[in-house]
Amino acid sequence: TLNSPARIALDFPGVANGLAKNIIQVDQGSLKSIMLAQAKERTRMVLNLSKNVGYSSTVKGNEVTIMLQANEVSANVGVETKFAEAAIGQQQYSINNVDFARGKNGEGRIIVDLSNASAGINIKQTGKTIVVDFINTDVPANLQRRLNVTNFNTPVIYVDTMKQGKNGRMIIEPKGNWEQSAYQADKKFIIDVRQVIEDPNKLVRGAKPGYAGEKLSLNFQNIEVRSVLQVIADFTGLNIITSDTVTGNLTLRLKDVPWDQALDIIVQSKGLSMRKTGNVILIAPAEEVAAKEKQMLEASLQIDDLEPVRTEVFTLKYMKAESLKNILSDPKQKILSKRGSAVLDPRTNTVFVQDTSKYLEQVQAIINKVDIAVKQVMIESRLVIADDKYSKALGARFGVTQTGTPGRAASTISGTLGNRPTASTATTLTQGTHNGSIQTALTGGAVTTSSDGLPDLASNLPVANAFGSFAYSLFHLPAGLLLNFELTAMEADGRGKVVSSPRVTTANQHKAKIAQGTEIPYLEA
Repeated sequence: TLNSPARIALDFPGVANGLAKNIIQVDQGSLKSIMLAQAKERTRMVLNLSKNVGYSSTVKGNEVTIMLQANEVSANVGVETKFAEAAIGQQQYSINNVDFARGKNGEGRIIVDLSNASAGINIKQTGKTIVVDFINTDVPANLQRRLNVTNFNTPVIYVDTMKQGKNGRMIIEPKGNWEQSAYQADKKFIIDVRQVIEDPNKLVRGAKPGYAGEKLSLNFQNIEVRSVLQVIADFTGLNIITSDTVTGNLTLRLKDVPWDQALDIIVQSKGLSMRKTGNVILIAPAEEVAAKEKQMLEASLQIDDLEPVRTEVFTLKYMKAESLKNILSDPKQKILSKRGSAVLDPRTNTVFVQDTSKYLEQVQAIINKVDIAVKQVMIESRLVIADDKYSKALGARFGVTQTGTPGRAASTISGTLGNRPTASTATTLTQGTHNGSIQTALTGGAVTTSSDGLPDLASNLPVANAFGSFAYSLFHLPAGLLLNFELTAMEADGRGKVVSSPRVTTANQHKAKIAQGTEIPYLEA
């Protein structure tokens, strides 16, 4: 049975498809259509449903009757699922052990060891707990206890095991949002409780990353492992190659478990290992797979020792050849093989690497990552000689306003210097593209405000007590424009002199130095 999409698949071994068609349209009740497919000596009948419903089947001679229930099967609270039907008779079973572990994806895993694989098991959700009943199953006194598993950091908090009449009962108390799946491999019954992450952008809620295959339900009693793997292969469409050394039988019950998890359960329960390449899965005993991988690794090492070497020339654009050689020849993290070598030519900034083809490809990949242009920065400075009074009286006020009709913006940036002569000087630049003006007003002594005829200013940094203060402004004009205005006015008044305007450009993480002055030699004893 499948939940998404809703389907019921039935296999008829030793039966051929005697109909002249493979699809039968029904569209009655919850049954939409019937699909038939013949493979080798069996025929599969798939019932495509509009909703998940239960079913029952009876066999009389060569006639099979399948009854679909009318009500949808859901995971609502209080609905009991018969995970495993109890065997006919009053045979008494027992629980040998109850254990708890944390799965590799953070799920809480409850592991129950049963005395017999035929014990009946019912699962239901009551409130915010999961109740598991083991039919005709005894619980020893030492196992009638509560397991506090809070420290495992899983959705499960407590696991209570108790005896109720002739049955054994287990109550699992999770926290938060969760979902559960159960499966049985031989005498081990396992319940996984996974945390559900609510994602508002997803239409369907999902568990944490892990198994993502379509869910299926299986019930096998003492069946060959190779046959179970063949069923998984038919369901998924994958090509599963099973080693001849894979033998033995398996009792397996799965209820709404992703097929990739089902395959993982089968492989782990029988001590097998699998390797996937494309849509082909190789399954063999773990020892056999390890031996093959070791053999392949040894063959690869022999190829490295015997494969002929060749020389490749790498001409670098940005980095120094010596830097690349140091990377390739680092004794702590050698990139070249033990037969490889690297020689550089500083004059042409070229590196000659001799090695096998595989290692030369690795060198090319490294060069593509590191031989790139580094970031640069240019620093421009002004070295100024000014009298002491001027340097103490320097102050600034800058602001930005917008004027003009919609679609024609005019920006005004104003700057004011304190302690200027009585006669004021103003410099105006007009930008035709912006239809605006930039004014630097040099006024005498007083602080200029909007009432003095200038636009409203966004900031006011008067010269009074300005020593030690700092202002940082960003303009859409060249960065040094306003500074040049101030320094030009200073030189016009004879208050100072611009000695030089040096610029220096340096690469990222490299120091640069600007020096200005005169070296005077002197003697010392």
